[in-house]
Amino acid sequence: MKIIQILMGVFIIFSFNLAFAQQAPDPAVDYHYYKTALVHKSKKDFKAAVVDFNIFLKYNPEHKMALYFRGYCHMYQGDYEPAIEDFKQLMSLDPNSIDGSFSAAKAYYRQGDYENAIKYYSKTLALNPFHVPSYNDTGMAYCSLNKFDQALNNFYKAIEVDSSFAMAYCNAGAARYFNQDQENPTKKDLEIAKGWFTKAIQRDEGLYMAYYNRAAVNYFLGMYEESLDDLNYAILLKPKNPMNYFYSGVIYNEIGNTKRAIDEFNKALKLSPDLPFPYEMIADIHKSAGNYEKAIEYYEKAGKTDYPIGESYEGLMYYRIASIHAQNGKESDMYAALHKAKDLKLFDYRKAYNEFLTSEEYKPYRKEDKLRKFTKGVSKAKKTGDFLDPSLRWFRMQQGTYDYKKGRKS
Repeated sequence: MKIIQILMGVFIIFSFNLAFAQQAPDPAVDYHYYKTALVHKSKKDFKAAVVDFNIFLKYNPEHKMALYFRGYCHMYQGDYEPAIEDFKQLMSLDPNSIDGSFSAAKAYYRQGDYENAIKYYSKTLALNPFHVPSYNDTGMAYCSLNKFDQALNNFYKAIEVDSSFAMAYCNAGAARYFNQDQENPTKKDLEIAKGWFTKAIQRDEGLYMAYYNRAAVNYFLGMYEESLDDLNYAILLKPKNPMNYFYSGVIYNEIGNTKRAIDEFNKALKLSPDLPFPYEMIADIHKSAGNYEKAIEYYEKAGKTDYPIGESYEGLMYYRIASIHAQNGKESDMYAALHKAKDLKLFDYRKAYNEFLTSEEYKPYRKEDKLRKFTKGVSKAKKTGDFLDPSLRWFRMQQGTYDYKKGRKS
């Protein structure tokens, strides 16, 4: 889930408008299609803009601004390869300008080619070692590669160059959080991350992500009132983001106000009916209250939405359903759900596998040959502790939070 928005969407690329040097109009050039392309671009009709830029560039192939703008029109449509070609051509025409290399880096980043993004951000920094956006965005690329030490170094450099750059503080806090044992967060780790978010807010009181991320850390620290205060600011800044209400619901549930929690989850679902996580949390509430049929209904809803999420999350929902059947002695239904979870590779994740091994709900079946055979089967799967599949990040965060609250580590 890219509390990587509560650090489940934690990162955001700060967008910069480049100050592209103006080219003096050439009286011998017919600018008709260039001007119509700019009109289309201003209306966000990027497809039509590309058509007119193509005509103009056919007769003026070295017009730098046309190449620059066409590259961005390609990029905004998700056509990254032609965008990158335009930006590379721009680099050839004007090798001392950062516009081509920085734009190429952004296109590579959007394409998900983080290694090449870093390469072209580095080219930009070679031309301009004080270019703050390149340091920040290089950090973002390293975060996407789960290389948080390198990410932090780049966010620190951005801050060193421009101490007022709030987004770098916010990103440093997020990277600092993820650059630790997330399954066993310590108070020190959490407080350091929180400090970065606070510094970001001090520099920009309207920075949504800083409030949103600090709310996450306050939640992990058990500071629920402070977390809700931050989420209320986040809601004021972005009232239509369903995740704001989802996390409000998580906190209200944590403090025992399940009615308000369900109200918040339903607000999230009203804004985004395919968001699976509110369904999951409503199911948890029903399960705790003994409303097992309702719980199963909501786990099924969570696993069957059209939200772009990995299959492992659906496997997790089947595992939750299996746990309910185990509680209620419905053995055949329990095994059917467990096998579905296995088929969806849930038990490839070490934390999920370990929870299954220690769960009290399966204790009555541990000595049975059937469960032993199943356990042996899932034990053979190659285990990963990385949780790189975003579908299980919320699960990982929950587990880490529970572990932290039990021990209150310092």
